[in-house]
Amino acid sequence: MTTPSGRILMLFDNMNRDYVSRLHSGASREAGAAGLQLQMENIHATDRKAESLLDDPAIAGVILTAPLCDDRHVMLQVEKRELPFARIASMLNPDRGINVAMDEYDAARSVTALLLEAGHRRVGIIRGPRSHLSSMRRYNGFTAALGSKGVKLDPSLVAEGDYTRVGGAEAGAKLLTARPTAIFASNDAMAAGLADAARKAGLSLPRDLSIVRFDDDPIAKSMHPPLTSVRQQLEEMGAAACKLLAERVAGRGAGKAHTDVPFALVERASIVPPAAS
Repeated sequence: MTTPSGRILMLFDNMNRDYVSRLHSGASREAGAAGLQLQMENIHATDRKAESLLDDPAIAGVILTAPLCDDRHVMLQVEKRELPFARIASMLNPDRGINVAMDEYDAARSVTALLLEAGHRRVGIIRGPRSHLSSMRRYNGFTAALGSKGVKLDPSLVAEGDYTRVGGAEAGAKLLTARPTAIFASNDAMAAGLADAARKAGLSLPRDLSIVRFDDDPIAKSMHPPLTSVRQQLEEMGAAACKLLAERVAGRGAGKAHTDVPFALVERASIVPPAAS
């Protein structure tokens, strides 16, 4: 049996430290088991280009995380160097490289359905930035859930954030003027910002506003009330990407593969029926 050698380069362009840490943790575990080193690089808010990190001859393979996994220029640079690569949470070109994904559409649809089942009909969304294609998948899942109950999307109940707490607070303040009874925040940091904006507006959670969110970072458990959430199995996604890539580096696995990691719905205390008008 061939033992892989060299180093796996795991590339991020992401400000969310918990997201980065959890993906890296899972990948690191599998790299160690395969006898490979894992080099993690996060180019967010730097002047470094992803392609500048690819020319080290010790690099045996590359893991691309969102949004780099859908950056055609970056993928082309990896392919030009004939490096095997894995992509985490990709939305485009599933035939390129190894793909590890979660069904973001169904996850968003499912968590929004919890709000609708509680009786909410004025349901808003803080969607993520359009540069992240996963943000569109979550938005489409949200609108599908509304449509399944015959609820027409109100444009005044849609705001775009930047996946930060400050951005969530700003988008939340805008949404609250439209008087929603519930809001789906597309990630944890924006959910925290939304809760800040709601309390600043004098609202009681969840009596006046039910909130659900996406990711299930530790912040969700520490908030009051603790928030119902979609849990991304990030450690498992990182581990699966590294395992499949290590097998490819060792000559045992395919250069093209796809695996789905399931999401989990974690129901906590942030949903109650809407107050009577």
